[in-house]
Amino acid sequence: MTASNMSSFVGTQHRHLIPGRCSNAAGLFRKSLSAQVSRRSIAAQRHQGRNVVSAKASSTSKVTKAKEPSPQAENPTLAATAEEPAETPGRVDSGILEGGVSVALLDKAKDVEETGISSPEDYWTPLRPPPSKGEYKDQYGTLSPVPQHDGTECLKTDDTLWTHAEHFKYRWNVYKTIRQQIDENEGGMDKFTQGYKYYGLNRGEHDGKVGIWYREWAPGARAVALVGEFNNWDPQAEHWASRNNFGVWQLFLPDTAEGVAAIPHRTKIKTRLETAYGEWVERIPAWITWATQEWNEIQFNGVYYNPSKKGKPGELPAADTSYTFRYPRPERPRALRIYECHIGMSSEEPRVNSYLDFRMTMLPRIRKLGYNAIQIMALQEHAYYGSFGYHVTNFFAASSRFGTPDELKALVDEAHRLGLVVLIDIVHSHASKNTNDGINMFDGTDSMYFHGGSRGYHWMWDSRCFNYGNWETLRFLLSNARWWVDEYKFDGFRFDGVTSMMYHHHGLQMAFTGNYDEYFGMATDVEAVVYLMLMNTMIHDYFPTAITIGEDVSGMPTFCRPIAEGGVGFDYRLQMAIADKWIEILGKYRDQDWDMGNIIHTLTNRRYAEPCVGYAESHDQALVGDKTIAFWLMDKDMYDAMSLDKPSSVVDRGIALHKMIRLITLTLGGTSQDSDV
Repeated sequence: MTASNMSSFVGTQHRHLIPGRCSNAAGLFRKSLSAQVSRRSIAAQRHQGRNVVSAKASSTSKVTKAKEPSPQAENPTLAATAEEPAETPGRVDSGILEGGVSVALLDKAKDVEETGISSPEDYWTPLRPPPSKGEYKDQYGTLSPVPQHDGTECLKTDDTLWTHAEHFKYRWNVYKTIRQQIDENEGGMDKFTQGYKYYGLNRGEHDGKVGIWYREWAPGARAVALVGEFNNWDPQAEHWASRNNFGVWQLFLPDTAEGVAAIPHRTKIKTRLETAYGEWVERIPAWITWATQEWNEIQFNGVYYNPSKKGKPGELPAADTSYTFRYPRPERPRALRIYECHIGMSSEEPRVNSYLDFRMTMLPRIRKLGYNAIQIMALQEHAYYGSFGYHVTNFFAASSRFGTPDELKALVDEAHRLGLVVLIDIVHSHASKNTNDGINMFDGTDSMYFHGGSRGYHWMWDSRCFNYGNWETLRFLLSNARWWVDEYKFDGFRFDGVTSMMYHHHGLQMAFTGNYDEYFGMATDVEAVVYLMLMNTMIHDYFPTAITIGEDVSGMPTFCRPIAEGGVGFDYRLQMAIADKWIEILGKYRDQDWDMGNIIHTLTNRRYAEPCVGYAESHDQALVGDKTIAFWLMDKDMYDAMSLDKPSSVVDRGIALHKMIRLITLTLGGTSQDSDV
């Protein structure tokens, strides 16, 4: 259940599904078990009665029938456990004391003073103290050299992969070649992956003057100009760009004599260009960092976002002030407990929520619930809100529906203060086909950042597919991944749709059986896999605590093995089969027909030495064409039977099973957990 659904369970007069917030959870669970015991006892008595009647009828008719077996006696231990669970802690305490074990009494005040732990969340998600100097700045790692092997080191964890050793060697050679070309032609990986400091709109100098540089790669364009509110949407001579030999257009706008920028902060801009076919079009700059939509307009506009003042560390930003980070990144958790959320859907009120409101109301609640990480959906700007953020139009822009870029930074910094790891749900598997607001056909051609023709179109998602073998596409996407970690201090990613990236068939109409030919052959998009290897190299080397999670449903071997071994380099694979299994069970089977062997197999079916994030449900189940586990269990009773003064066996059963499902998933489902609560 997403944050948008939570309002149904907030308050003291409702039954809660949220762990740690349900004061009567034990009572409800006990009541549910007791009800089940009682119902079974009644059913057994009724069954015995039917047997008696049948026996009498048999003797009267003198027809010989086989004697029906009597039902099993009720399990006394189960009944006692269901009826008197509250006595168990007392009996344990008494047994410890009677056994002569000395137990030191806790001095809560002293304990808090020495440890700083005053509540459970202080233990599982410790608060982060600010650095002594006030402002937090990242300490970057160094890029690791390319290991001198043939790419088959990762096969040592699975000898059966040697049958496809040539594929691994080929993949590794492509990876090494691109690394070498980046070093020789781009000044190294560090410079290559910071394209946002060169492309788009940036402050800089030219001929001794300070001003704004605008650069855009648009190889198919005949002419390019920058227009906006700053020139009344009418380009003058100085607003036209010049083109170099690589298809990059650039122009420089110096500040006025008084030091005022040529383009005011938070004003609208667009790129006006003539395509190769002679058509004049307007586009939002591909590297724009903010894009907005007026209430009375359909299309988005790019916005020049560059606050003139720098705020104090941790101080909420004003309209003309940038946010300054104060708190260090949390230490990387041994095991993640991830809270999946959507900023806009997190309000109890019927409105699109904001970064600042989420920061104030939701972050403390998430921490109190026991999570140590949040995964935020729909942050990259998307013109179509109904896409839940998966049809991205502006890859470097934080969604303006929820606030400003600096307000998002304030949210991330507050999460770090609370000890929460912050992951962004990033989309590099495809892009919106929207030409007015996005990067599709930016210069009039269909093969600029994408594959041309049918290969560049995702028929299931109705979107464009990136060409990961294109040099400027590599620069764009690698820089985009680094941008979110570097500029906003995100602690890593959940990479969406990775299966779609890694195979030419996008994993559609394809049942992966585990046969290695399905993973390593002509159907594999090696260029896409190598892009993921480059991304993981860059993120993990420059940001050593960063976490990358890949949404792969295929079970690609070596997906979570280190780059140094020749693996793809993800820290975790998203274990999506578990959530699908729960939906299948709830939709098809009665409670008594659950196959525990099949459930356990699904929960534990993962590759050796490749960590997974397990979860009972996510937005894929709760929002996209399905419903939450809670609604599967309780359905319409969710609306009118959740109050404490209205007993409901449906709700009692639903809450009990909901907790059981999450418990067994937490226990067996992976090395880390995701929760769409």
